[in-house]
Amino acid sequence: MTGKSESPRAAPSPTALSALPAAPAVFTGREDEVAELLGALDPGVGGGSESVVISAVAGLGGVGKTALALCVAHAARGRGWFSGGALFVDLRGYDEVPVTADQAVLALLRALGVGDADLPPTADEQYARYRGELSSRDPVLIVLDNASDPAQITPLLPGEGGGHRVLVTSREVQDSLPVRQFRVDGLSPDASRDLIDRSLRRYDPGDRRVADEPEAVRQLAELCGHLPLALLIVSALLRRRRQRPVSTLVGELRAAEDRVRALRAKGVDQYGKELSLRPVFDVMYARLEPELARVFRLLGQAPGDSIGLGVAVALTSLEPERLEPLLDELAAVSLITPFPSGGRWVMHDLVRTYARLVAVEDPGAHEEVAEARRRLLKFYGQLLVSAKAHIEEIPEEAPQDYFNTLERALAWLDSERTGLLEITQWTDGENEGRPGSLLIALDLDSYLSLRRAYDDWATVAKAAYDAARRIHNTRAEAQASSVHGRALSRLRRFEEAETAHRRALQLSEESGDAEGQARAWHNIGLTLRALRRYDEAIDAHTRSARIATEIGLVRQASRVRIDLGAALSDAGRVEEAHNVFEEALAVHVELGDKRGETAAHDDLGVILLRLGRYEEAVTAFVRVLGLCAESGDWHRRANTWNNLGVTWNELGLHDEALGAHIRALNWFIFLRDPLGEASARAGMGTVLLQLGRTEEAQSVIRQALDLYREFGDEHHIAKIPTPHP
Repeated sequence: MTGKSESPRAAPSPTALSALPAAPAVFTGREDEVAELLGALDPGVGGGSESVVISAVAGLGGVGKTALALCVAHAARGRGWFSGGALFVDLRGYDEVPVTADQAVLALLRALGVGDADLPPTADEQYARYRGELSSRDPVLIVLDNASDPAQITPLLPGEGGGHRVLVTSREVQDSLPVRQFRVDGLSPDASRDLIDRSLRRYDPGDRRVADEPEAVRQLAELCGHLPLALLIVSALLRRRRQRPVSTLVGELRAAEDRVRALRAKGVDQYGKELSLRPVFDVMYARLEPELARVFRLLGQAPGDSIGLGVAVALTSLEPERLEPLLDELAAVSLITPFPSGGRWVMHDLVRTYARLVAVEDPGAHEEVAEARRRLLKFYGQLLVSAKAHIEEIPEEAPQDYFNTLERALAWLDSERTGLLEITQWTDGENEGRPGSLLIALDLDSYLSLRRAYDDWATVAKAAYDAARRIHNTRAEAQASSVHGRALSRLRRFEEAETAHRRALQLSEESGDAEGQARAWHNIGLTLRALRRYDEAIDAHTRSARIATEIGLVRQASRVRIDLGAALSDAGRVEEAHNVFEEALAVHVELGDKRGETAAHDDLGVILLRLGRYEEAVTAFVRVLGLCAESGDWHRRANTWNNLGVTWNELGLHDEALGAHIRALNWFIFLRDPLGEASARAGMGTVLLQLGRTEEAQSVIRQALDLYREFGDEHHIAKIPTPHP
């Protein structure tokens, strides 16, 4: 049964149905949300069958709230709940003229069987009649869709019980009402792919584009931000262009200046809604108060995948006590989503794109955005200098210590990592000769090295080098080239790394930068050692140490000498190496340089192992483990456990040796270091052979050989013992 009336005051009344609109034809990826909502609607829970329970679903426009509500409503009816029927009304809360409660109640009364002749004359009497009709019925499910104001909802709530349930959908949380609030977000990548696939194959069962182009579909779903409306739009576009591959649409969306506006298709969806995303966002933005709209535009400039309070403060220039209530408001209207732990917020990718677009389209916002980005660069730059000083164990050299401990510095860097990486690609301030993004790129090297994020490190360093060249800053160009070379070395691209370091040396010589020359010779030496050109490496390290000493860089000179000792050891000059390590260790202990002390103890332990002084080597390695625990250098700790395994095996402590190699192996796997993993497996194989466990030894040695072959490391392959059956 349907009921419809015309209001002389505003928009036409909606159609209210005693039977629900059809369930969504294509619905996927909401199993958890469906289960939660069904639990709230279950007449057997939530206060008993006599209670009226109200559930509200909030989420971004286009996230699929109506589809979820109707899926749940049909599932509830299918379980035999709500024998009194189900009512549905679209309140059109975000249309130009929303439906009022006065209009909606007339349609609901007609759906309940009240004819026009029996309609009471006043609104108050109509609401009373509506509640009276519900009070005499078995449980009824009432779906109030697309509400924008509690005033649309409250008059339509049942009065007396009967086990009625109300399900509200809105882009805003209903915190003023006694509701159980649910929030719904975008789909998972798998569910997004499934939604596109089902949409295409429902139209044409022979459409295999999703199966044939999995990578293009993945990219398409990402461009849609996994938002159901956007996914339905691209599905409609793909149906219209049946003979064209998915990749062409991906290319079009990537090239679009306004991706939000580009996400539109002809026609309407199953429920008569326009297949266009930009109008949905325009309505949300237009409803914001001016100050809230400004905060929204500026938050859209935030880099990375989430926004911390510090970043939000920097962008908006508002104090936290003023800003946080505004962030709460944006969260309430589903434009940002708070982390459960607090202190961070997520802005949907398409919402972020939209926020940046409206800032570009509004001439009055251009300067506020530019100033906000300058503040953010300054904020990141100041904290990054302090964090880097902690990683390098020289916090006293930072202009201001924002963290007090290394753990806090690393926690901040981890939380801001994606934002810091994105900001290195900014070109803001390049006309000033040394943009903040370049400084950030250069200062990230210690952190990315510590976290073994070598691909990111190389990308950031290359961006810094390109920026320095564009602004003709020779010293920055040399520094960036040096950082890029170190990252390339970690990626085992040693020839490219040598080229980068020699370029850094040339640039440092041109600018008269002695410190840069010392750094370049040091890095050249490390690269030459990796290439097994030991005599050249020794010469490069000697040059570096001499320059550093001449300009008073005692700590740097001593660290270079540690690497000089390693090159001497590799060249077979073991006694010389031992003396160099002991001298360097004494310097770093005197300086209180724990990082240098760790490296010196580590290399000293290795040389003592080579000299057959096993007990002394164990003492050195145990000291390294303690220092690594203090600094959080888990990779060196893994290497040290591996070295301890070798040492204990030489001492005949085979069980202890095997345990040490296993610990090293677990760390290398956790750190995703396949070469380290190969080394640990080789060590395990050696010990297992000593223990007579030949079959196990064969297995782990084969695994080590496979890993070494993958990297073409013939040097280590030749050292692995060959087990015989």
